[in-house]
Amino acid sequence: MRFTPFGRHDPINFNARRQAAFARKQQRERDRYPLFAEHVAAEQHSAEDELARRQRRADRFDVTMRGLHARVWREKRAIYFSLPAAQRGEIRAKWLTWTGPTTALYFAYIVDNVSGVAERRVEASRANALALRRRVLATLPEQTALEIA
Repeated sequence: MRFTPFGRHDPINFNARRQAAFARKQQRERDRYPLFAEHVAAEQHSAEDELARRQRRADRFDVTMRGLHARVWREKRAIYFSLPAAQRGEIRAKWLTWTGPTTALYFAYIVDNVSGVAERRVEASRANALALRRRVLATLPEQTALEIA
């Protein structure tokens, strides 16, 4: 089955242009409060700290997204193999002719549409929205009949 693994990101390129932009940002922060410029400067961090912070955030994102794609791939493959042969054949044919990215999320889209999971999810969402709408309308005050005196 065609599959493109979720790629790993390269280290952040914190080049001279980005460092200059970061320095300008910090200067704007200090200029915004001229009477407290030294207090603002004391709370600002260095370019190396900013690079480390961005790299940590990128690494966390990478781990989270790789985990999401792996989880979705495992779940949808389990659903795929639990389906009857006719539906598996339909999914396989659609996946082999798929011209978009061959990632886990697109595979999940095809599996959900063919297996009917997407329709059930939409119906459950509609039912939930209808119940919520009815609950809200029930809490609104009703207009009483006008009395004719």
